[in-house]
Amino acid sequence: MTANQPTEPQPAAPVDGPLRDRLRNLTRRQQRFERYLGRQMHVDPAGLAVMDRLVSAGPATPSELARELSTSTAAMTLVIDRLADGGHVSRRPHPSDRRKVLVTPAEHWEQAAFEHVEPLVVGIEEITESMTAEEQATVAAFLERAVAAYDRATKA
Repeated sequence: MTANQPTEPQPAAPVDGPLRDRLRNLTRRQQRFERYLGRQMHVDPAGLAVMDRLVSAGPATPSELARELSTSTAAMTLVIDRLADGGHVSRRPHPSDRRKVLVTPAEHWEQAAFEHVEPLVVGIEEITESMTAEEQATVAAFLERAVAAYDRATKA
């Protein structure tokens, strides 16, 4: 190679141990937060997943929820029954298909959950705002690749 030829960019040296440990620590903290939120909202983990889906994407039929959350319709019915008994959701007639019902979060649910989630949201926003555009791009690229790795691992 001559001095005038450009060289290919080389990947950074891997930071295997510490980076992997930090990601594992973040995952544990996220799981701990989800358990905390479930306790505060009186919802089990399966119910919390349903509530997250309903709040983020809107009402859905039990079949849609089962499909999206990769569970059986029978199991989903049990989760919805527990949520309804606890006052977290209601079942309403589907507007265009009277054979179906829509599961809808209780009016108070999103606000009540946000009271517990807000400190986390504010904290993450503060971190993001303190980062340079280059740092944000690096983190975003890492997170996208991490999501892709999860998708490959689960064949999603």
